[in-house]
Amino acid sequence: MPGVLWADPAFLRANQYRSDTNLRARQSIYAFQRPHVDLPRAVLDALGAEGGRPLSGPAGTVLDVGCGNGNYLAELGRRGHRGLLVGLDMSKGMLRAAGGANPEAGLVAGDATSLPLADGSIDLVLAMHMLYHVPDPPAAVGELRRVLRAGGRLVVVLNAGDHLAQLRRALRDAGDELGMLAGGFGERLRLEQGEPMLRRFFGVVERHDFVSELVLYDLEPVRSYISSMISSEAMSPGRLEGYVRRALQRLSRGADGTVRITTHPGCLVCS
Repeated sequence: MPGVLWADPAFLRANQYRSDTNLRARQSIYAFQRPHVDLPRAVLDALGAEGGRPLSGPAGTVLDVGCGNGNYLAELGRRGHRGLLVGLDMSKGMLRAAGGANPEAGLVAGDATSLPLADGSIDLVLAMHMLYHVPDPPAAVGELRRVLRAGGRLVVVLNAGDHLAQLRRALRDAGDELGMLAGGFGERLRLEQGEPMLRRFFGVVERHDFVSELVLYDLEPVRSYISSMISSEAMSPGRLEGYVRRALQRLSRGADGTVRITTHPGCLVCS
């Protein structure tokens, strides 16, 4: 899929994130992660450790921008968050999915570059795997910073350069063979790029990396993952099937018969 689509709000609302079906397909592959990383738990644990301010039950206001189907809202609920909790997403389909994640959370349709909130009104802003969907990431960060109160924090989650490297290489090679442009799956902004960008807005940026790997005998979850990323506008079903088949053939198996794929998200805690 051409990378530009991943920063096109109309496309994202109407196609990729019309519902949470595609997102769930991608989330499900992490059941094969070894060791398993529960990312919402790991990120909020890292946030709690930073500065000695735990999130086990604060009364502050939390805004989850690009909340998707609500995994972080759910984790905050499990931790007994008592303050106002708001999930914001540009997709009404995603907000419908997020509604069951934490019934106590307020849900708002909105744009990360024009938040419907007053200056200095939020204690904690979460931006989880969403900045690469924004046409102008620095402008979005400026808006996220605007709504933070003095002493508030922003937490950004992005993928590092080696995240799913083996899969991306296989897709690139398959695309080359077929004379196709294999897009970067929306990774317009990576962890290594996000860190210096955020330092332009915040005095302190703490980085936490979560490195693991997918360990798979059966590649059907990878097939589903790839299919969830590719728009019907970008590729016909028959062409998609040929592309996916060639890519899967290029994933090397180890002596134990498994395919191993690096996972490497990270969070940036900004204050």
